[in-house]
Amino acid sequence: MLNKKSFWKRSFVSVFIFIAMVGMILLNVFLPNFHNEKFISGRGINSAIISVLILLAVVEMRRAFGVERIPHCFSWLLWLFGFGLGPSYSFFGFNGIVFFTLFVFICAVVTALIKNRADSLAYIASVLVYPGLIMSSLLYINRCATNQVVTNPEMLKYISYDIWWHVSNVRYQQLLPYNAISLAFVFAVSCFTDIFAYLVGSMFGKHKLCPEISPKKTVEGAIGGLVGGLLGSAVVYLCFDSPLNILPEQFGLTFAGLELSTVNVVATYVLLGLIGSVMTQLGDLLASMVKRYCGIKDYSRILGEHGGIMDRFDGIMLNALFVASVSMFIV
Repeated sequence: MLNKKSFWKRSFVSVFIFIAMVGMILLNVFLPNFHNEKFISGRGINSAIISVLILLAVVEMRRAFGVERIPHCFSWLLWLFGFGLGPSYSFFGFNGIVFFTLFVFICAVVTALIKNRADSLAYIASVLVYPGLIMSSLLYINRCATNQVVTNPEMLKYISYDIWWHVSNVRYQQLLPYNAISLAFVFAVSCFTDIFAYLVGSMFGKHKLCPEISPKKTVEGAIGGLVGGLLGSAVVYLCFDSPLNILPEQFGLTFAGLELSTVNVVATYVLLGLIGSVMTQLGDLLASMVKRYCGIKDYSRILGEHGGIMDRFDGIMLNALFVASVSMFIV
């Protein structure tokens, strides 16, 4: 029987999450910093939001493992890691995140030697990579910087340096206008995948997908998720590249400055829709496997009926890793 109170709470949180995701995309479109170095921009606000989400995800993962596996002597390192990823990327790009993560792990090794807790290092490393490094792909997507010399006059009009260029004068901090569409791919494909996997699985699901990890997931639901991923990609196309011209042309993949052929654009949309859906579903299964290993139902209750940040972003973070990889080769 449907629990109306639970249903409305879950619906309210779903609407809030949807509005927040759309808001992040629109911030990158309507609050850009093209030719205008400033502290406040869509990229800056979104970087702060993503940094908070990573911090909360790290805290949730540590909570899932428990103090038996990660004792209190490592707490300061995980807080340092959660707070430090955002600034590390802002100043030094993704290389900054990698070296900062290695630094934190070295500190963890020293702490383990002092406290004689070598058994905790595997769990610490796990938290640093998942969700840490994987979720930080959202930071890369949100900034969408290039390490190439841009000569195309159409593209040069939309290249800019953010305020941090004065602090860290490096070439790869030239910013491109593809942070909005990259975030849209992550959010739209993942959300449509989840919705269609749930609907198709609920109505037609008969064959179990991974019963030992997630008993409710079915093969039919997974196929429905693939269809949802393609529809999510189609929605991104309607907003960014269709003749409807909903958003300014420089934010889409068909923009002349990007110099992508029609075949490449179509292939990119299909690839991000299909593989993005697969990555979303793998991320969901991975999170379920970790929860089953840790003996918990949800990572936290910060989102009420939706659980925690890890429960909501489990598929999004792996999809973000894939989208970041594709964006790296496009730009």
